[in-house]
Formats: sequence, structure tokens, C-alpha cells
Amino acid sequence: MIDSTARAIVETLIHGWEAMDADAVAACFTEGGVWHNMPYPPINGREAIAEAVRRFLATATDVRFVLRHVGEVSPGIVVTERNDVFTLKDGRTVDIPVMGVFETTDGKITAWRDYFDRAAMPD
Repeated sequence: MIDSTARAIVETLIHGWEAMDADAVAACFTEGGVWHNMPYPPINGREAIAEAVRRFLATATDVRFVLRHVGEVSPGIVVTERNDVFTLKDGRTVDIPVMGVFETTDGKITAWRDYFDRAAMPD
């Protein structure tokens, strides 16, 4: 396990998701940060990210990020292989295998790109 500022902010972001706290998630980003779930359009800016997280969390009762692998592959760049597990308000559990890339600067996320199969997303 690499002990770094970059990895720490990614772990803070994950804890924010699991606490279902959109403001905590958004606080991990720079003001102009970008969150891009492939193949959806990117979400630009901390406020827009907070709002998108709020909308998503409104459909869920529980969120877990199950990390399979995580590492800082170069300074400030963290890559995760994980399963994002969401329990939805209608009782369904959605388990999405994801590869994520986080670019960080000065302890904040400047860009987060997640790659997953869109077919795994709930309707």
C-alpha cells in the first residue's frame, strides 16, 4: 500500500460516497474538477459534481465501494479496480465492476474517469 496524499484523497472520496454525503464527495475535487463516467458526458466543476452525486444518492439506501486493487501508478495518479455496490430504494442491489483513474494536484482531485459497462447500470 502506498501512503500518499493522492491515495488519501481517493480514500476520502470513497468514504464520502459510503457515508452518502454529496458535499464530502464534492469537497475532494478542485473547484474546476471533472468527473467523467464513460460513456456519459463529463460533469465539470465542484458544484455540478455535488448536484450529480445528490441526484444519484437520492435513488439509493446504501453505497459500498469494494476495492480489488488500488495504486498510485505515477505521482498524483491513482488507479482503482473495484466494484461499486448500490442498494436502491426499490430494493435492488446493483454491483458494477469499475476501473477508475484519479488525477490529483495538491491533495485534491482534478479529474476522475470511471470505465464500466453501461449495461450494468440500472434503468
